[in-house]
Amino acid sequence: MAHPKELLAKLDANARKSLSQNFLTSPHWAETLTSAVTEGETPQAIWEIGPGLGALTQLLLKKAKAPVTLFEYDKKLSAFLREQYPSIHLIEGDVLKAPLQELAQKAGKIAVLSNLPYHLSSPVFFRLVDLKAHITRVVLTFQKEFAERLIAKVGQESYGALSIIAQLHFKITNLGILPSGAFYPPPSIASQAVILEPQNPKNLDLNTLCKVIKAGFLHPRKKMVSNLKHVFPEVDWAKAMEVQDLSSNTRAEELNESQWILLSQAVKL
Repeated sequence: MAHPKELLAKLDANARKSLSQNFLTSPHWAETLTSAVTEGETPQAIWEIGPGLGALTQLLLKKAKAPVTLFEYDKKLSAFLREQYPSIHLIEGDVLKAPLQELAQKAGKIAVLSNLPYHLSSPVFFRLVDLKAHITRVVLTFQKEFAERLIAKVGQESYGALSIIAQLHFKITNLGILPSGAFYPPPSIASQAVILEPQNPKNLDLNTLCKVIKAGFLHPRKKMVSNLKHVFPEVDWAKAMEVQDLSSNTRAEELNESQWILLSQAVKL
């Protein structure tokens, strides 16, 4: 495949900063990412979000045992992809506005692959949480800082509400760090790839649990108890903390997953 700079010149296009467009140039990482998404349980469909110039698409089509659907926002890149892969299903436009639930229900079990534009990391991640029941696995490349927040453990600087919620919903495997030189144009920061495999902890009300976690981290400078009272004023949080031998001064980032699970049970009482 030609270098992105050459392809963009032919298309009279540029890498758009507003869309966080950084095109993968590393054959090693193209191989690693496409292999990761095609391993394990065979899905009934594979979605690639933001295929750009097709660095992953060309390999994915060779390896995939299921139909591939592309989601591309950029009109020029969409036209290029249609020309290169005329038989592939391509949905043009903002993936966050696409009827993903409806598409997933029609497709069956899906796997998802994406070198995510950095500005879409959080919204796309939470859309995938909503689609979890339809997903076999997800392979995503995030901004390194965001990926570190996903996999962080209690006591680590990056640990927060996102870490706990992500790890409740998914088993997360770190695939490694992609240096800036793996992309054109090189981003100013490194990227990190992860595999997300859905998990469904038994006997947990994940909806309530995640609301409690978000509430606890609502205002980082305030006491966790104050944050919880603001969202769940009907709960005696002082008592709930006391049951776990937690001080009223305990901060949200000091609690591990098990402690959050126990704390969330106060909402049901």
